[in-house]
Amino acid sequence: MATPGNPPTTHSLAEGVAGSAPASDESVGALLSASRSLALVLALLAGLLFLIFLAFTVLDVVFGRGAGDLITAVYCLVSAAVNLVIWREMPRLEQLAAARQYAALRDHLLIWAVLGIIFFVVVGVLLLLAWIKVELLATPPPA
Repeated sequence: MATPGNPPTTHSLAEGVAGSAPASDESVGALLSASRSLALVLALLAGLLFLIFLAFTVLDVVFGRGAGDLITAVYCLVSAAVNLVIWREMPRLEQLAAARQYAALRDHLLIWAVLGIIFFVVVGVLLLLAWIKVELLATPPPA
Protein backbone atom coordinates (compact mmCIF):
# COMPACT_ATOMS: atom_id res chain seq x y z
CA MET A 1 0.00 0.00 0.00
CA ALA A 2 1.34 3.44 -0.91
CA THR A 3 1.78 5.96 1.87
CA PRO A 4 3.44 9.37 1.74
CA GLY A 5 6.74 7.88 2.99
CA ASN A 6 6.54 4.61 1.04
CA PRO A 7 6.20 4.50 -2.73
CA PRO A 8 3.81 1.91 -4.16
CA THR A 9 5.39 -1.47 -4.64
CA THR A 10 5.21 -3.09 -8.01
CA HIS A 11 6.01 -6.65 -8.94
CA SER A 12 7.40 -7.35 -12.34
CA LEU A 13 6.85 -10.61 -14.15
CA ALA A 14 10.52 -11.42 -13.58
CA GLU A 15 9.90 -11.50 -9.81
CA GLY A 16 7.64 -14.51 -10.00
CA VAL A 17 4.35 -15.90 -11.10
CA ALA A 18 1.12 -14.54 -9.62
CA GLY A 19 2.82 -12.77 -6.73
CA SER A 20 4.88 -15.78 -5.68
CA ALA A 21 8.52 -15.75 -4.75
CA PRO A 22 11.06 -14.99 -7.45
CA ALA A 23 11.82 -17.80 -9.83
CA SER A 24 14.86 -19.74 -8.72
CA ASP A 25 16.64 -22.98 -9.41
CA GLU A 26 15.25 -24.39 -6.15
CA SER A 27 11.63 -23.64 -7.06
CA VAL A 28 12.05 -25.26 -10.48
CA GLY A 29 13.68 -28.28 -8.87
CA ALA A 30 10.88 -28.55 -6.32
CA LEU A 31 8.23 -28.42 -9.05
CA LEU A 32 10.06 -31.06 -11.08
CA SER A 33 10.43 -33.28 -8.03
CA ALA A 34 6.74 -32.96 -7.18
CA SER A 35 5.83 -33.66 -10.81
CA ARG A 36 7.98 -36.77 -10.79
CA SER A 37 6.31 -38.21 -7.69
CA LEU A 38 2.84 -37.28 -8.86
CA ALA A 39 3.42 -38.75 -12.32
CA LEU A 40 4.24 -42.13 -10.81
CA VAL A 41 1.17 -42.05 -8.55
CA LEU A 42 -1.08 -41.06 -11.45
CA ALA A 43 0.44 -43.72 -13.71
CA LEU A 44 -0.39 -46.36 -11.11
CA LEU A 45 -3.87 -44.92 -10.57
CA ALA A 46 -4.58 -44.77 -14.29
CA GLY A 47 -3.36 -48.36 -14.66
CA LEU A 48 -5.71 -49.45 -11.90
CA LEU A 49 -8.60 -47.56 -13.49
CA PHE A 50 -7.76 -49.21 -16.81
CA LEU A 51 -8.10 -52.65 -15.22
CA ILE A 52 -11.39 -51.68 -13.57
CA PHE A 53 -12.91 -50.27 -16.77
CA LEU A 54 -11.59 -53.20 -18.78
CA ALA A 55 -13.35 -55.58 -16.36
CA PHE A 56 -16.59 -53.60 -16.77
CA THR A 57 -16.19 -53.72 -20.55
CA VAL A 58 -15.71 -57.49 -20.50
CA LEU A 59 -18.78 -57.89 -18.29
CA ASP A 60 -20.81 -55.64 -20.60
CA VAL A 61 -19.76 -57.67 -23.64
CA VAL A 62 -20.49 -60.98 -21.87
CA PHE A 63 -23.97 -59.82 -20.90
CA GLY A 64 -24.66 -58.31 -24.33
CA ARG A 65 -24.82 -54.63 -23.40
CA GLY A 66 -22.05 -53.47 -25.76
CA ALA A 67 -18.62 -52.11 -24.95
CA GLY A 68 -19.46 -48.73 -23.45
CA ASP A 69 -16.48 -48.52 -21.10
CA LEU A 70 -13.91 -49.45 -23.73
CA ILE A 71 -13.08 -45.84 -24.66
CA THR A 72 -12.61 -44.94 -21.00
CA ALA A 73 -10.41 -48.00 -20.48
CA VAL A 74 -8.22 -47.09 -23.47
CA TYR A 75 -7.91 -43.47 -22.25
CA CYS A 76 -6.80 -44.73 -18.83
CA LEU A 77 -4.26 -47.07 -20.43
CA VAL A 78 -2.80 -44.28 -22.57
CA SER A 79 -2.80 -41.94 -19.55
CA ALA A 80 -0.93 -44.53 -17.51
CA ALA A 81 1.65 -44.93 -20.28
CA VAL A 82 2.12 -41.16 -20.75
CA ASN A 83 2.48 -40.52 -17.01
CA LEU A 84 4.96 -43.39 -16.73
CA VAL A 85 7.01 -41.90 -19.57
CA ILE A 86 6.86 -38.47 -17.89
CA TRP A 87 8.05 -40.08 -14.65
CA ARG A 88 10.95 -41.73 -16.49
CA GLU A 89 11.85 -38.41 -18.19
CA MET A 90 11.92 -36.37 -14.96
CA PRO A 91 15.53 -37.24 -13.91
CA ARG A 92 16.75 -35.94 -17.27
CA LEU A 93 14.79 -32.71 -16.81
CA GLU A 94 16.13 -32.36 -13.27
CA GLN A 95 19.68 -32.74 -14.63
CA LEU A 96 19.03 -30.00 -17.19
CA ALA A 97 17.74 -27.73 -14.41
CA ALA A 98 20.75 -28.46 -12.22
CA ALA A 99 23.09 -27.71 -15.14
CA ARG A 100 21.14 -24.48 -15.82
CA GLN A 101 20.52 -25.48 -19.45
CA TYR A 102 17.31 -23.50 -19.56
CA ALA A 103 16.79 -23.46 -23.33
CA ALA A 104 16.77 -27.25 -23.60
CA LEU A 105 14.78 -27.59 -20.39
CA ARG A 106 12.18 -25.11 -21.62
CA ASP A 107 11.62 -27.04 -24.86
CA HIS A 108 11.30 -30.41 -23.13
CA LEU A 109 9.06 -29.06 -20.39
CA LEU A 110 6.56 -27.60 -22.83
CA ILE A 111 6.16 -30.92 -24.65
CA TRP A 112 5.65 -32.89 -21.44
CA ALA A 113 3.37 -30.21 -19.95
CA VAL A 114 1.01 -30.40 -22.93
CA LEU A 115 0.94 -34.20 -22.79
CA GLY A 116 0.43 -34.06 -19.03
CA ILE A 117 -2.52 -31.71 -19.41
CA ILE A 118 -4.15 -33.99 -21.98
CA PHE A 119 -3.60 -37.14 -19.91
CA PHE A 120 -4.57 -36.46 -16.27
CA VAL A 121 -4.26 -32.71 -15.81
CA VAL A 122 -2.39 -32.35 -12.50
CA VAL A 123 1.11 -33.30 -13.69
CA GLY A 124 0.70 -31.11 -16.76
CA VAL A 125 -0.21 -28.09 -14.64
CA LEU A 126 2.85 -28.58 -12.41
CA LEU A 127 5.08 -28.93 -15.46
CA LEU A 128 3.51 -25.82 -16.99
CA LEU A 129 4.29 -23.88 -13.80
CA ALA A 130 7.87 -25.16 -13.97
CA TRP A 131 8.02 -24.08 -17.62
CA ILE A 132 6.89 -20.56 -16.66
CA LYS A 133 9.56 -20.36 -13.95
CA VAL A 134 12.23 -21.62 -16.37
CA GLU A 135 11.06 -19.04 -18.89
CA LEU A 136 11.57 -16.36 -16.25
CA LEU A 137 15.04 -17.69 -15.43
CA ALA A 138 16.04 -17.97 -19.08
CA THR A 139 14.87 -14.50 -20.06
CA PRO A 140 17.03 -11.70 -18.67
CA PRO A 141 15.06 -8.88 -17.04
CA PRO A 142 14.76 -5.73 -19.12
CA ALA A 143 17.36 -3.09 -18.35
